[in-house]
Amino acid sequence: MTDFSSDFRGTIAVVTGGASGIGRATARGFVSSGAGVVIFDRNESLARATATSLGNATVVVGDVSLEEDCHRAAAVASALSVESHRPVKWLVNCAASFLSAAEDATARDWDVSLGVNVKGSALMAGAMAPLFRAAGGGAIVNIASISGWIAQPNRWTYNTTKGAILALTRCQAMDLARDGVRVNSVSPGTIWTEELDRMTGGDRAGHEPIFGPHHLLGRTGEPAEVASAILFLCSSAASFITGEDLRVDGGYLARGQDRADGEVNYTKG
Repeated sequence: MTDFSSDFRGTIAVVTGGASGIGRATARGFVSSGAGVVIFDRNESLARATATSLGNATVVVGDVSLEEDCHRAAAVASALSVESHRPVKWLVNCAASFLSAAEDATARDWDVSLGVNVKGSALMAGAMAPLFRAAGGGAIVNIASISGWIAQPNRWTYNTTKGAILALTRCQAMDLARDGVRVNSVSPGTIWTEELDRMTGGDRAGHEPIFGPHHLLGRTGEPAEVASAILFLCSSAASFITGEDLRVDGGYLARGQDRADGEVNYTKG
């Protein structure tokens, strides 16, 4: 992973969903670059295990869909800032619901999907904005998905929320720019996280040949590869980038329907 220590040393980042997957890899990247991290996650045991492994991390147990929990996480970050004399400058919204349903989706399904993926990202930004102003600026990265850009079968709930995150990111970028806060998103392709491992019964060897060819690079991605893009968007290397989505998808969306092996041949003659 790129060394971003000159940007992050002596600062504080808040990572929702930081106990596992992309969130954990992102928290690790911040800590490795000298930042203190607040891990905000519902899974207390996993969050504490992650914090112990990272060292310079504080755990807040809560639900991003609850306004009071988001403000509590911001308050913990603020207290840590005062205690350590480090500004709170970074927010990464990794907490996610992977609930996928279509015409059979219940009102509860929609409440969960929208509550975690969209409302949670909005509430956290609102709770953190005063801390960014106090720090003289900062950056937010929301986690969207390739699923926010395309149609996929039986995924009304998930794809809708990821598309909403793309729109939310642009609106947040507009409103927070005046305070020196940049807001961007990343759209991962198929990333081998604990969630995907659970969905496949732990059979990566058997499913890699299924998922991998959907990407131009011919493989699924690793959480650390997405984390590198997230840290880039927070860093000074991205100082003139806001309101954008960075696709970390191994060429998934570029691939389209044609295949390099000539399955679809447009050659005339």
